[in-house]
Amino acid sequence: MPALTYRSLLRQTRALAKAIRGATEKHKKMAKAMEDEAKDTGRIAEQIGALKVDAATVAETREVSRIMQGLSTAALAYATSAEEASRAATAAEREAMRLHDGIQEAHDRNPVEMANAVWYSQE
Repeated sequence: MPALTYRSLLRQTRALAKAIRGATEKHKKMAKAMEDEAKDTGRIAEQIGALKVDAATVAETREVSRIMQGLSTAALAYATSAEEASRAATAAEREAMRLHDGIQEAHDRNPVEMANAVWYSQE
């Protein structure tokens, strides 16, 4: 397992936040598309009902519309949770910078080479 360094921590948290933001936007678009399809399906149910299509077909079409609306609602809730995860990843990046940036700067300015990492893990 590679060592976790300050720079890799920042890189990973930035990448995580970016990936979550991208997925969140995709989920929102999908939820909106599902909502639009659910409304269209509901309108179709009304139209076929007006055309005197059998009641079972109209009822099934209405049920599909309700199911699609439920899926849209769930997808939107998932996107909202993903937004919260994105904010948490961004906050983790800021916290890492706040806690460790000074340490990294001191390390970068230090002219003395660090000791072998195995030495630190010995008891």
